[in-house]
Amino acid sequence: MTDRYPNRLVVGATGTVGAIERAFGVEIHAVEHRGVTRFASVNEPSFPEELAASVTGVIGLDDLVERRPRVASVEPAASLGTNCCALAPADLALFYDNATGHDGSGETIVIAGAFAWKDTDNTTFATQWGLPPLPAGSGQVCTGPAGSMGCKFSNSNSIEVALDAEYSHASAPGARILNYMAASTSNSDFTQMYNRIVTDNPGHVVTTSWGACEAALPVGTQQTDDAVFANANAIGQSWFAASGDAGSLDCNSVLTVDNPANSPHVIGVGGTTPACSSGMTMGNPGCGGYGSETGWSGSGGGVSKVFIRPAFQTGCGVPGGTERLVPDVALEADTAPGNYVVKNGSWFIVGGTSGAAPQWAGYLAEIDQRAGGTGFGNPGSMLYGLCGTTAFHDVTSGSNGDYAAGAGYDMVTGLGTPRVATLAALAVPSVATTTSSTTTVTTTSTVSTTTTITTTSTVPTTTTSSSTTSSTTTTVTTSSSTSSTTTSSTTSSTTTTATTSSTTSTTTTSSTTSSTTSSSTSSTSVPITTSTSSTTTSSTTATVPTTTTSSSTTSSTTSSTVPTTTTSTSTSSTTTVPTTTSTIATTTTSTTTSPTTSTTTTTLPAGCPEDGFAGLRCVLAPGLQPTGCAGVTPTARLRRRFAHAVHLVDRAEAARTPRKAQRRIARAARWLARTLRAVEDAGDRLPAGCGAALGEMLDDAARRAERLATTI
Repeated sequence: MTDRYPNRLVVGATGTVGAIERAFGVEIHAVEHRGVTRFASVNEPSFPEELAASVTGVIGLDDLVERRPRVASVEPAASLGTNCCALAPADLALFYDNATGHDGSGETIVIAGAFAWKDTDNTTFATQWGLPPLPAGSGQVCTGPAGSMGCKFSNSNSIEVALDAEYSHASAPGARILNYMAASTSNSDFTQMYNRIVTDNPGHVVTTSWGACEAALPVGTQQTDDAVFANANAIGQSWFAASGDAGSLDCNSVLTVDNPANSPHVIGVGGTTPACSSGMTMGNPGCGGYGSETGWSGSGGGVSKVFIRPAFQTGCGVPGGTERLVPDVALEADTAPGNYVVKNGSWFIVGGTSGAAPQWAGYLAEIDQRAGGTGFGNPGSMLYGLCGTTAFHDVTSGSNGDYAAGAGYDMVTGLGTPRVATLAALAVPSVATTTSSTTTVTTTSTVSTTTTITTTSTVPTTTTSSSTTSSTTTTVTTSSSTSSTTTSSTTSSTTTTATTSSTTSTTTTSSTTSSTTSSSTSSTSVPITTSTSSTTTSSTTATVPTTTTSSSTTSSTTSSTVPTTTTSTSTSSTTTVPTTTSTIATTTTSTTTSPTTSTTTTTLPAGCPEDGFAGLRCVLAPGLQPTGCAGVTPTARLRRRFAHAVHLVDRAEAARTPRKAQRRIARAARWLARTLRAVEDAGDRLPAGCGAALGEMLDDAARRAERLATTI
């Protein structure tokens, strides 16, 4: 075993190909996939009955598919001022009315992707357009071993991170920017990178412009990643993802949507073709303001076949059905006019939904600053609740192939594009008086590259050499729920089985899904990871709570002769991670401080002590069924938050040192406050008497926990 992640979603282990085959009951072969030699397991992994229910998937048993950037077009821009006409930061600020009175100060925007930026490019971009430099604390974090290709500057691939960094900064100039880089573009390394962002918890807003089509990814891999995103929502993170640039046919002319934009815990961002009210000519190259928008033909959108529809995706023209729909919102993405981007000192005109997602991340950072900097978690309910208001431009024309834009929600532009100032004012009517502060914590984590895989359904046909020994890594994702076998993907490597034990709050259904993917080859010895489930999730879907994620990069064997020795190298990469929280090694890290709504009267169980653990437990004793709530079924979100808060109280009382007890009870106080917010958000779904009783109980419990934290 090489890795155990703080949120208990992934466990990593390393071994030989033979050991992996014996441990998981699989056969690993070299295969031909689209004319390229790859490796894959030709059957699904299996586990002993006593372990099967706790395992969601094994990640890293093939290298068939990898993540790709959602940047649609890159054209050299010769020299600025001699060509016409693309959109610059000032044009976009005017077009979308980004005049909120906030600039994202105190916020952190995390870019989830691969490859490094050049600091000189960020400086050149900011200077050219009159922006301040990136705030102190901005930087880059490699989530793989030192020297990983995905953590280096690439002249052909770093255009994506240049676009993401420059336009998230342009949208929220005061927010620090962190570039979290996967070790490679393999799905396994991306899962590891996603999970690292959650366990580090360096900021409240995350944007990713890398994706893969839903139809080509194993269901288990997608569910594993979704569990990470659900965990992210639960600790206050909001994730945005580009919806793709191939229209409704996201996967080689197959009608499907893009992942991770299809996750119900991620906001999918589609694209439009913008038209300014004036300007955009050689004589007047600037944009004169908002004119109109149509749905862009490349905007990814459609119906997910993997995820069910989240509760917030309703009303406002949302068509009937139970499947997750993509996208949720949109922004300019057409390559004409495109956006100015500087990469490696040269200017380009770039288009694609990968430019829309980071701008939306910037807007939400400004809105979160306005709200006090505590994080929104999944902003879906807030955004859909404002559909039909002046917060959005309703885009009613245009098509992405199979779907057309229309009044209200549509599968080309979602709810539409924002009037940012109005959106901020309606989402947060009153400006919070508190601001969030960030601290920089240097953390050292040993990460072994891991590849994630779920069941392999349709492995490329031609099998050639089987069971060649090269050491690689597989990850087993586990969840505390049901289902026996887990998904597989194959890796030509061996790994010592990592048995995962499920722990703490939410259960999740373990999925045996069809396999396919993880990609990106690494060297012959790679650690394998298995993942364990546990972590609270603010999921709105049926039973997706804590599926486990794994990461582990597989070493691909392209020939039938591979070194026979197994080396299980788990390389440790130490990175200095600026983070807003110092709890990097706890089960589920929570850094958000939710404002507690205070009520002055409480109806407490008779005889509860005033303070201390005894008093707190006494108040919490009725659980979510205090007087007035008999027969009422609380929402899944409410149950998860409450369960996590109680779990933290248990851990605080059992802590071996006062310092640990103090930290844990302080986190419990924050989670009780978040549970209170869930009660308020439930609104009419809870009877009035029950909502009031729960509110009083949770408010009193949160206050008791806060007092207790100061006395330990």
